[in-house]
Amino acid sequence: MEEELPNPEFFVHRLATGPVAEERDEVLLRLCAGRRVLHVGCTDHPLTGERLRDGSILHAKLMKTGNEVLGVDVDREGIELLRTHLGGHYLVQDLSDSQGVLAAAEFKPDVILAGDVIEHVRDAASFLRGISALMREVGDGVELILSTPNGLGAKTLLNTLTGVERIHPDHVYVFTPASLARLVSDCGLAPHRWFFYHVNSRNGVRARVQRTICHVAARLRPAFAAGQVLVCRATA
Repeated sequence: MEEELPNPEFFVHRLATGPVAEERDEVLLRLCAGRRVLHVGCTDHPLTGERLRDGSILHAKLMKTGNEVLGVDVDREGIELLRTHLGGHYLVQDLSDSQGVLAAAEFKPDVILAGDVIEHVRDAASFLRGISALMREVGDGVELILSTPNGLGAKTLLNTLTGVERIHPDHVYVFTPASLARLVSDCGLAPHRWFFYHVNSRNGVRARVQRTICHVAARLRPAFAAGQVLVCRATA
């Protein structure tokens, strides 16, 4: 008997929509302002020192806008750099295991922020299941904020047309909104809100042209933006 093929609509997903910001930190800082923030992946390995020197590291900005901020990372050396230059409170823990979950839960965060972390994590499902367990342990409506590059970004298409793929050498995943939503859903989390942002990292005529095209495309469809932010809640 010939196997019946799935309905073509099985493969079709409505594009996520949401506000488009000029850059990532604008979105993340606004979502975390005045809240107790557990900042997962608070270092920027291997660029922590450089980011501290030029003032671009996200954790320093969070410490100014959040109510209270606890940094969590597996990078002990990076944590020591943050502690030396910024002060603050930190945990060297892996949230994929139960010990890390219990240690982080004692902080009782309002929000868990993992900014551009998930694409670096080799076992993203275990990472998200650990965060899901942490959110259930904390309770009281805690949210997870994930940011990551967007696999549907117009910039990616433009680079493809020129014959190159631009990607951080440590990235092991590239997520579209649909694939990210599916992964978090499989790990006990419910997608709640979407935001998008541009990434403007280069200068020159070609970069300006590319930037203009990407901004126009994102006005038509927010999912053309280079980066995405997904706010999640724990499922029952």
